[in-house]
Amino acid sequence: MIKASTLLKSSFWITYATFITRIFAFLSSLILARLLQPSDFGIVGIAYVFWSFFTLFTQDTAGAFIIYKGIENPKYVNTAYTISLLVGIAMALGISGIAPFVAIFFQEPVLTGILMAFAFNLILSSASYVYAGVMTRQMKYQKLANISLANSITRLLCTTGAAFLGFSYWSFVIGDAASWVVNCVLTRYYAEYKFRLQIDPVVKSEVLSFYSSTVASSFGLYTNFNLDNFTVGKMLGSASLGYYNLAYQLTSAFSTIFTAIFNQLGMPMFAQLAVEQHEKSLLKVVEQTAIFTAPICALIFLILDPQVVTLVFGEKWLPIRTVIPGLLVFTYFRIINSSLFSMLVAKGRPDINARVNLQIAPIAVVSFMIGAHLGGILGVSIVVAIVLGVGWTVYWWWVSCKKLGWSLKTFILACFYPIFLVIPCVVISFSLPLLFRPLLLVITYVIGIRIFMSKHFNMYQIRLNQVSNHLIAKFQSR
Repeated sequence: MIKASTLLKSSFWITYATFITRIFAFLSSLILARLLQPSDFGIVGIAYVFWSFFTLFTQDTAGAFIIYKGIENPKYVNTAYTISLLVGIAMALGISGIAPFVAIFFQEPVLTGILMAFAFNLILSSASYVYAGVMTRQMKYQKLANISLANSITRLLCTTGAAFLGFSYWSFVIGDAASWVVNCVLTRYYAEYKFRLQIDPVVKSEVLSFYSSTVASSFGLYTNFNLDNFTVGKMLGSASLGYYNLAYQLTSAFSTIFTAIFNQLGMPMFAQLAVEQHEKSLLKVVEQTAIFTAPICALIFLILDPQVVTLVFGEKWLPIRTVIPGLLVFTYFRIINSSLFSMLVAKGRPDINARVNLQIAPIAVVSFMIGAHLGGILGVSIVVAIVLGVGWTVYWWWVSCKKLGWSLKTFILACFYPIFLVIPCVVISFSLPLLFRPLLLVITYVIGIRIFMSKHFNMYQIRLNQVSNHLIAKFQSR
């Protein structure tokens, strides 16, 4: 078992790394929003849709297998490493091959060059994910955090520097390429593992089986997370996609932190638990995550007021306000579902993730098209909240609980209860000026937890008292 102190320390470094990444990404978006046009964001948003598709064959595949299987047997590690490199090269050729056709389809000739530049990053990422998987299994979270910091600084400096020099949408390409070079070099150095190009015939089938299930799951996730951008770009134009893409970046910043914690810390932690502890441990994670995530999403909604958007990004970005509520609902459920995703991968059951994600994908695609046709970017955001928020969550937990013999009702209540508590708090908070809304939201939410979830409130109170007593004793001992 992993010690509580180790978990706390690891969580700190993962949170720090992801927080730093999101802060630098926000600063980059803030500067670029001032220097570039919404159409520039839209063009790059289209390119990122295809980049995300091809990376699903490398991201969370070989690295996730190493986290699940361990690094004790070099046959598994080397086979996963070699397969990842071969797939990366194949995907780089693939994205280069389709680049001209994508440019023709979207009537944006510049997409050809952008996607070909992304092909170089695909090869680097295929190696980087394996190195990072080894470091995660070794729980080298502090070093991973330092690498993330180096990547973020590199991307910020290169992206904004290129934008100041007038490279418009090419600024994103330049920043990404520089960041991936730094990431690949540093992860390879700190992994401290001697990789060999080797495909062992004995373990190949096991690696490929896990690999294919993970790719299938990732394909479903890709469809659910990216085809809304694809639909907006094709049906509503690059400017609308620019608005939608910036709103998505702002609302997903928080979920990125939690997802990173679950993937990097949750997988190795869950993998080391006894089978009989899985359901109880996961339920605790879901309950605590939901209680803290609901008010944070509500705070983001209250803070991103039209006046704030105008002050920070400029008046031209005001349309992002219309899509933020729906995307925040999706963000909440995405965070909650991340713990289930990590648990299933840690149990060697990525096939369950694959089944659910692939079944939801076609429903999501049709829904995006209907939403865009009827309501523009607002319609798409509403569909995202309903289909990928509520619907996807209920179905994923239903399938998982049925397969594993867990209590569906218990998990569903844990997912949804905090939402029902925070909605009235948001409504009440709107009666105050902007500066006082967050305070009123927190106060009313804490009161709601005290009344309707007294067991959790008492637990937090006890822990807070313990921390306070510890700090007081430490202060008095000096």
